[in-house]
Amino acid sequence: MIHEASFMHQFKEGTASMIHVYAMCALAARFSDDSVFHGITRGSRGSIYISEAVRLVQQSIITPSLESMQGLILIGYYYGGEGDGKAKHIYTGLARLHAETLSLWEIPKDGSLLSQEEHRRTWLSVNIASDWSAIDISVEPISLNHGLEVDLLKFDDIAFQSLDPDLVQGTYSSPPSPYNMWAYMARTLGIFNKTSVLLRRMSQGSISFDDYFQEAVVLEGRLDEWEKSLPPNLRYTTENIMSSVNQRLGRTFLAMHIGYHHFRQILFFPFLDARRDHDNIKLTKNASQCKRSANIVSDILRHSTDIENCDLNCFIYGHIAVISSCVHLHTLLFSDNTEALSVARQWLLLNFKYLMGIKSYWPVVEHSVARLRKFHNCCQDSVSDPFVLDNWMARFVTEHTSYPSERQNSAAKPSNPGLESTTVRSICADVHGPHHTRNAETGSEVDDLSHLLHDQQVTSEALVNHALDWLLE
Repeated sequence: MIHEASFMHQFKEGTASMIHVYAMCALAARFSDDSVFHGITRGSRGSIYISEAVRLVQQSIITPSLESMQGLILIGYYYGGEGDGKAKHIYTGLARLHAETLSLWEIPKDGSLLSQEEHRRTWLSVNIASDWSAIDISVEPISLNHGLEVDLLKFDDIAFQSLDPDLVQGTYSSPPSPYNMWAYMARTLGIFNKTSVLLRRMSQGSISFDDYFQEAVVLEGRLDEWEKSLPPNLRYTTENIMSSVNQRLGRTFLAMHIGYHHFRQILFFPFLDARRDHDNIKLTKNASQCKRSANIVSDILRHSTDIENCDLNCFIYGHIAVISSCVHLHTLLFSDNTEALSVARQWLLLNFKYLMGIKSYWPVVEHSVARLRKFHNCCQDSVSDPFVLDNWMARFVTEHTSYPSERQNSAAKPSNPGLESTTVRSICADVHGPHHTRNAETGSEVDDLSHLLHDQQVTSEALVNHALDWLLE
């Protein structure tokens, strides 16, 4: 959205937008190790900067510009990290109004190529932020009149960040193998919107599970088409990860793929419901698809922490990790496959380590982790399947900056009482053996989670309990 070289040049010259400067500081201060922040918790460092950014942007509320739109998006993003979905929606809504007032989709032909590209990317950012913020407050997104013009992105991601702003005039030829990941990511937005709306409607009883199943087939096809449309250099392989790292695009590459697999894991999440017919091959296949994508999400998080300059430290990835963790919990609760249980333990522990690394930066991630504990408690205590897609679960899965209220257990009663004659707690006991109490006590005495992971005497439930206690310290 903002050309880095141009911004840094303007900053050094003292001509950079102060709205941008303060909004960026509000977002970036949490990651700083400067001694000036000593004694200030990372998650609260941005408050003084955001206050000034808000004060400045209010002066341009009725004088829209590219600068104001970009500033409003940054401010909205800050409030998303705070877990203030309403404030986020208001500021992204203002950015949308500014974009519509200026007809931002009509790219100025008299500007430089770089200026035109900033307009395109800002328009794209407004579209994405507008839709996501609507979903965060349980509102169906309203498509902008001119939609997503993702094919209008002229520069690939490498060229956009590396171009000299003083030299970008006249014509420009794209490289033969562009890294146009920003545009590819945007093409999945409509799928996410549709999935979120369908999940909410089914949770409210507006559509049946059979209706959802039919729609899911269509959306799965669209996701498959998106993956097939990727050029060879953008497909998810270890070689391509390292190639993108060499191009300084490792984060963008991993972000594109984790978003894709997150959309898949939430699309197939309803098929984890234990009440469904497990003899139905199609339903079982979709549940497996959910678990496969949750595993890949964990794999991407592993790469983000293991590979330098690939860190995914924004709050949205914390939400994605929490949903992936719920899927792994399902395996630990309901699977009797030794290999699947072992894999789920490893991925769940990796997710928890990742969440431990970023929760101090973003208040909303810390709250998401607390919700994960509540969900786990529900898994242990509920007399019905905790994976039933009630309204609470639909919001839990789709809203990454909201604070849903407490879940009502009565909302998820099994449709066929004979189908579930035992509680989930007893299922856990059956799967993990009779030594839960002793192993839980053992787990509580062991601080090294890696040791716990490989200790075959520690049950999965004990491991999860210990890891959650550690995560919530």
